[in-house]
Amino acid sequence: MPGKAGIRAYARGDRLYVQAQRIWLILTGFVSSPLREKGDRKTITYGELAERMGYDPRAGHTLGRQLGIVGKCCLENDLPALNAIVVTALEGAPGDEVVLKPGRKIKQEQRAVHEQDWYEVGVPSTGMLRRVWEGM
Repeated sequence: MPGKAGIRAYARGDRLYVQAQRIWLILTGFVSSPLREKGDRKTITYGELAERMGYDPRAGHTLGRQLGIVGKCCLENDLPALNAIVVTALEGAPGDEVVLKPGRKIKQEQRAVHEQDWYEVGVPSTGMLRRVWEGM
């Protein structure tokens, strides 16, 4: 009998593009949750994202490169940049290196992220995200 196909678990030492895939899943789940009410917060902090990844919230400041991969992948596929909804706890705004669609301001990009039906978009493979990372 052939071996079972195993589902890989994410781990702390994952490569940047594997972490980017995990971030994609977290962010699309965050904006797509049918349990959120209209008045709910539309952003997630770097610390909250780190916690959802199983890290200490203080590790949130280390996620910039991974978020850049996610944002660039979105733009290459004509999607709103998911990374725009990740903000600092103090200022409530994305970091300086946020990836946005050309000509859009942060609030416009965030609105576009929330208007996108992420359930109709496939999850990028780690190979695709690796190519995005290598092209940055």
